Amino acid sequence: MGSPLTDGDEPRAAQSYGDIFDELFPDYLLMGMTPEQYWDGEYGMKKAYREAYRMRMENEQRLADRNNWYMGQYIIAVLHSVPLLVGGLNVKEGTQLPEYPDKPLLEQAELRKKEEDRKKYEEDRAKAAMAMFQAGITKFNKRFEKEQSKDTGTGQ
Repeated sequence: MGSPLTDGDEPRAAQSYGDIFDELFPDYLLMGMTPEQYWDGEYGMKKAYREAYRMRMENEQRLADRNNWYMGQYIIAVLHSVPLLVGGLNVKEGTQLPEYPDKPLLEQAELRKKEEDRKKYEEDRAKAAMAMFQAGITKFNKRFEKEQSKDTGTGQ
């Protein structure tokens, strides 16, 4: 049976509006609506609560899916880090197996991102320092050329 909100467009027997409201009341309570909002509030609030609930359920499903994917990554890492019997054959002796990650995958990704950001920052600082140095050299050369032309002009 289930809820009229989640059953789709299945035909129902004719019901009064009061019966439909009574039947939907627990669903809206589950969505977080107070009894006062449900019974005395504006109709538009019910639509907003349904949409917010749908969005929250989609986000929770997305989060659960991502968590399950990460769990799969951990399982794969474990399987790759221990010798396995494949088709009754042992992994050759002396074969270097990958290590089990010493940190969670998300932490590793965050550390890689921080390291990349730090390298980019250092590169940008080096480029800025080089640009300032080149500007100083250019300014010095112009001043030197000006002095040279002054000296050669007055010396003649």
